[in-house]
Amino acid sequence: MQWTDRIRQVKIVLVIVAVVIAVASLLVSHFLVRDLSNEERHRMEVWAQALRSLNEADETTDLSLVLSVMEGNNTIPVVVLNEEGGIDDYRNIEDTVNISKYAQRMMKAGDTIRVGSQLVCYDESVMLKRLPVERDRSPVGYSRVESDGMGGNVEGTVS
Repeated sequence: MQWTDRIRQVKIVLVIVAVVIAVASLLVSHFLVRDLSNEERHRMEVWAQALRSLNEADETTDLSLVLSVMEGNNTIPVVVLNEEGGIDDYRNIEDTVNISKYAQRMMKAGDTIRVGSQLVCYDESVMLKRLPVERDRSPVGYSRVESDGMGGNVEGTVS
């Protein structure tokens, strides 16, 4: 009788340890995905700054660093829109037929950075989309463009 009680206690301890390991794994995964998402937002800020520097450059400006930053984005989908909403540039987008719809979806999600008269719309990388964890998509300090409900847009900075 004492032997079966001991086995039952061991089973209970093993179940508790398994639950603790599962919860710890979920927490670590959550923090890793959050950090990856924040890193991608930061990379897009740097990319937008490089775009701003490229737009403001004159013939004496050394653009090697700016071009290196801009060409270094090989994972995050980006669409650059002009004042009229036309597409000036795009990167890392597979479906080139529906770029306008994709840009509209990125704008609705609030993943935008204003660079002068241009609007940089970006999305999560494929790697980040594969991770099934809920992410905070409201970066602090980003210029967001939202619909005013009357066919226009309202721009503001989230703080």
